[in-house]
Amino acid sequence: MNPGLKAKLQSILGLETYANRMGFSTTCLLLARDIVLDERVTMHCHLNLCTNYGKNLMCPPFLPSVADNRQMIDRYTFALLLQLKQALDRYDKEFMRQTFDANARRFGQMAVALERKAFSDGFRLAMALGAGECKLCDNCVIQNGERNCVHPGTARPSMEGMGIDVVRTFAAAGLDLDFTTAQLTVAGILLID
Repeated sequence: MNPGLKAKLQSILGLETYANRMGFSTTCLLLARDIVLDERVTMHCHLNLCTNYGKNLMCPPFLPSVADNRQMIDRYTFALLLQLKQALDRYDKEFMRQTFDANARRFGQMAVALERKAFSDGFRLAMALGAGECKLCDNCVIQNGERNCVHPGTARPSMEGMGIDVVRTFAAAGLDLDFTTAQLTVAGILLID
């Protein structure tokens, strides 16, 4: 094996080990070309099924098109799939929303820290993508007509907003995304060049 390739693969596996030590519940390495993109995913955004369309800079219509995202993702070699799971002891819609938001914020912080670790390990174009809309601010500045994110170093696009079919992508890696009343799962991806 090419010594450079071997070192690169060892570094990527080291990132996966690091992610596990950080506290991600599940990690799985996938070839970036196996990430499933589908225009129907962003159509859900455009139909405003999540009620956040146009309300978050890290979601449509403020993100590139699915075709542009496909070209960008094709420039990466690997993707590290990440999950953060939490058992739930009660089913209450408001409680679940608050728990999801708190876990999504925590996930985002962890993913950005992992992205920075990847950068320091030589993967200078590594990029984390989060789960759902960005939750760093209670109300994104775009709702006040401003277009400059107040957290440009830590805000990341949602996988869904990029057109990624999250369920099919994780299934391709043999990972389930269980949406149950007993367990909350937040998922994301670290793209690695």
